[in-house]
Amino acid sequence: MDATYTLAAYLRSCSDAAVTHAGIFSVIATNRLTNALPDPFELTDESRVTLRADDETDNECLVRLLQQVFKTAVDDETYETGRVDRIRTQDPVITGQDGLFEACLAYTARLEILPSGKAFVGIDISYHARSQVTVDKYVDRINASVDELIDTPVEHDPERYEKSGSGRLKGFADVTFTDPVDDFGNQSLADWYEQKGRISDDMLERLRSEDPQLVEIQYNPNSDETNLHVPQLLRVAPRKEIVKKLAPTFHRKWDRAAKMLPDDRFRKATRFVARLDSLSEVDAQIEPNPVGPNISFMSTEVDRSDNLRFGDDQTTTLPNNGLKRYGIYRRPSSLHLHYLVPERYTDEFASFREQLERQLATIGCSPDDISYDEYGLGNAINYNTTAAAVDDVDIVLAVVPAPDNDFIRNGTIDDPYPEFKKSLGKQTIPSQMVREDNLDDRWILRNTALGVIAGAGGVPWRVDEMPGDVDCFVGLDATRDPETGQFLGASANVVLSDGTVFVSKTQSLQSGETFDENAIVDVLKDVHREFVREEGKSPNNIVIHRDGRLFEDVDTILEPFDETDIDIDILDVRKSGAPRAAVYQDDQFQVDHKGRLFVAQSGDYGFLTTTGRPEFDEDDGLGTPRSLRIVRRAGETPMRTLLEQVYWLSESHVGSAQRSTRLPITTYYADRCAEHAREGYLVNGELIRGVPYL
Repeated sequence: MDATYTLAAYLRSCSDAAVTHAGIFSVIATNRLTNALPDPFELTDESRVTLRADDETDNECLVRLLQQVFKTAVDDETYETGRVDRIRTQDPVITGQDGLFEACLAYTARLEILPSGKAFVGIDISYHARSQVTVDKYVDRINASVDELIDTPVEHDPERYEKSGSGRLKGFADVTFTDPVDDFGNQSLADWYEQKGRISDDMLERLRSEDPQLVEIQYNPNSDETNLHVPQLLRVAPRKEIVKKLAPTFHRKWDRAAKMLPDDRFRKATRFVARLDSLSEVDAQIEPNPVGPNISFMSTEVDRSDNLRFGDDQTTTLPNNGLKRYGIYRRPSSLHLHYLVPERYTDEFASFREQLERQLATIGCSPDDISYDEYGLGNAINYNTTAAAVDDVDIVLAVVPAPDNDFIRNGTIDDPYPEFKKSLGKQTIPSQMVREDNLDDRWILRNTALGVIAGAGGVPWRVDEMPGDVDCFVGLDATRDPETGQFLGASANVVLSDGTVFVSKTQSLQSGETFDENAIVDVLKDVHREFVREEGKSPNNIVIHRDGRLFEDVDTILEPFDETDIDIDILDVRKSGAPRAAVYQDDQFQVDHKGRLFVAQSGDYGFLTTTGRPEFDEDDGLGTPRSLRIVRRAGETPMRTLLEQVYWLSESHVGSAQRSTRLPITTYYADRCAEHAREGYLVNGELIRGVPYL
């Protein structure tokens, strides 16, 4: 198919018609193509066809063609239009006085054609930050040392370098632009660029004259390999943490503008659509009036009342209210809490400790025993020695410096956080870390108390009635090499039907191994075995949540269970690419209540909002909630039931007493588990009880 894709792209570039692939060595266009085909292609058959919107394959072709036609309707003097999901204003709408960054309005168009033939476009809007300074000027402006530049995110300058890319700066190389390099066949990077045509002739000559020292870039975060590049051809990537550090005034303006309220977002989208030209290739015009979801979705709302259970078997609607009134649902079987506190922070910690223990007592979980050790800030070996001395406790609460502490940054001391996490993890002792600069934060205090309870095996609250007949959920998260597509590791998180975590497992893959259908089957077998051991019976219904899109073959995953009575549903839980949701009231769009469901009338998918009222509204300035896209890949459970299950699992996160998380704990905890395993904080391949990765 690669050759067909290439041919379709070529024909698009030299024709006014929309052109897309329609099969191996087959393309389809909106008008007859008169261009001569490039070698080695020749036209062997030509015919007029009718594409039907109610045919799945035809519909996909129609959408691709319509996307191309839509691009032609966008004014290219006002907007940059690389793709329909990346349309940006040419001129900035937010600028910074320091000139380091600017922001433009960015539009994402999502086109859909219904089986009836009606088409609609969804427009999402954001503020896209753009870097204005190349790495060489950045170094001069902030007078940075090499060490301070390490791990700075960078991206190829789109105005100077013809291929896009991004990575992290790892330091300066020992060669310049015109020095011979072994990796390029003993030729210079200058000669290699000239052969590849990566930069303009003028820029090439300028760089030859300046002969700058090259930098080393790490493109793949999961590999130590670096590549040579030219600082004049790289920009500092406008990641939020970088922008906040380098241009705090611009960051405040950008962050405030990005949190668009529903009505402002709608007005901007309407103005954008009203300025579009007609769709000449299909003789149509886009109407700027909203149509709402009713043309293709059934919309309803989760009944959120009194479905979270707390102490004394009492139920409420909101976690915070339940904890205050009734305390936690179930305390750990044993709670020996051990403190590790730096000698220099003992005074600050004393007040935090008093409030923490009062908080634990208030929600019905005073520790059975408490022990305390102080440690000196210094080197990693000392931290390991301190951790090794901890024994016969249920959980450790350690106070650590902030990661940007000056003594850590300049190398005077090692950061104790990773050392404690690794050492205690290998001893299978759960741990909670509190940064010293958060010791006076009351929200951190509440979350720390809940983390201590959950880490030691307690349950702050549970779902009272889970929709459907599910016995357990399995959340899957896989780590993939962005360069090669190779799977590097995977984790699974098993949640019982009441929203409590049953068991987790993580596995880092060795060289040559892959995370495939067989790996998922092995996870399901582990789940089945542990469920039988715990419950004394086999589960009847398992729902699998895959973080992102499931690329594995579903039939291969289900085949080993064909001869059993176990029903398995498999869902994609996609956090990107889904629309935002609002409600139209009093002549304007407003933040809607969380728990809004949109079930597609055609197709096994839907959307769900897990944030919104009553936790925040327009006055909080947090913007417009983005939904989750849920796609069923296998199973017979109704989509409405599956969406409601996802919602209640988003209410089950032990750290969400004040505000629920956007993701269900199935995929959120699996992701956290995988991250902790990658950092070496968990024992690879072992079943994990509780939630030590929070």
